[in-house]
Amino acid sequence: MRTPRPSRCARRCPIALLLLLALPLADAPAARAADWMRKQPYLIYPGQPGQIKVLWQLTGTDTCRLAWGTDTTCSLGSVASPEYGDDHQHAVTIEGLEPGTKYDYRETNEGYSYAGSFTSAPAPDAARLKFFAYGDTRSTPSEHDLVARGMVTRFQADPAFQTLTLQMGDYVTQGDNELYWTSDLFHPAYAYMHLLLGNLAYMGVMGNHEGSGVLYKKYLPYPFVAGRYWSFDYGPAHFAMVDQYTAWGAGSAQLDWLHNDLASSDKPWKFVVLHEPGWSSGAAHPNNVTVQTQIEPLCEQYGVAILFAGHNHNYCRAVVDGVQHITTGGGGAPPESPLPGQPNVVIAAGGGHFCTITIDCGVLHFESIRSNGGSLIDSFTITRPFTDASAPSVRVTAPAAGAAWKAGSRHDITWSAADNVGVTSVDIDGSSDGGATWSPLLANAADAGTFAWA
Repeated sequence: MRTPRPSRCARRCPIALLLLLALPLADAPAARAADWMRKQPYLIYPGQPGQIKVLWQLTGTDTCRLAWGTDTTCSLGSVASPEYGDDHQHAVTIEGLEPGTKYDYRETNEGYSYAGSFTSAPAPDAARLKFFAYGDTRSTPSEHDLVARGMVTRFQADPAFQTLTLQMGDYVTQGDNELYWTSDLFHPAYAYMHLLLGNLAYMGVMGNHEGSGVLYKKYLPYPFVAGRYWSFDYGPAHFAMVDQYTAWGAGSAQLDWLHNDLASSDKPWKFVVLHEPGWSSGAAHPNNVTVQTQIEPLCEQYGVAILFAGHNHNYCRAVVDGVQHITTGGGGAPPESPLPGQPNVVIAAGGGHFCTITIDCGVLHFESIRSNGGSLIDSFTITRPFTDASAPSVRVTAPAAGAAWKAGSRHDITWSAADNVGVTSVDIDGSSDGGATWSPLLANAADAGTFAWA
């Protein structure tokens, strides 16, 4: 996403210049980016509608500016970004965004420009949402880049997926070592990793490889309640992000928080995200008993649709009393073959992969997709009661341009509620005094049709 200066060869050779400019920005040579930009711009959702947070890190002190807008001119707003902390970090929280709207942004420093885009969070009453999920990106950035490519390709083809990415932890090989954050998660040479991080909100829990969690919190400063756990709403969904490396068992403050958090959410779709799964098919790691005995009952009690986890470097789906337990650990960590014959497991498969989740009112559709070739590993659908209170789409025939409404003239009201799950009939009222009083014109009509009135 960096806008580079033409190379010396490109300045001398028009053909070379043409080829350079024809490349996607993120595919341009990364060596020059490393001189100025230690970690290219990436996004997190602060948890408040109308906001997005853009973060980046330089190799030294420099003057930076972030601009944004509804097109690539980024003319809606612009702010200078002073560094914070003691390691040349920058962060700007953009506020006042319209819900579900595409925005472009551009960060500049010393004449170099890094561009990206995002779609703001949907309205709180939105009924539809698409997002990605995956985990365990450590160790092999080339494999992570392949997985990221699958997600980038998907949201470029379907902009409704340009929302957020859930990450199950183990971002890097050694989480307390700065070098691994640069070489694993933010490696400057891998274009699709930067396109993923710089164009979708990156929302993830802590894994065991993050060590003490100090650098995890440094680079991913989510709105933590305490420790490294928190929750957020996003359209029709509620996400509870669990920290398994702060006390979380029976009698802990975190478990009490999770109980209250799930109980107080009125979102129709609830998800729990953590690192170590309760039921999975890992040869290297046993099933987590605390998830089985403490988290699973809360999921059943409060209608959690999916519990997401990683830790084991493969894909696995287990079903326990109606709760889907998804292990998605194929983001770049050393691959592991599933251990067969594990309890409650429906399907398991090795290899790099990512997951897509599509919510359409009362229907959730899930797919896990291989990063190598894009073939389908697994899919399932969950349906549950859902009431959409939004009004059906209505169109009224109006007089021709320049003409006036005339008494006695006939007009058609055409409506369709086909996209509104739960709408079974339509009532139409009319007013002849500007809305002071209303009287029924049509009652209990079908959810799609035409009504003529004079």
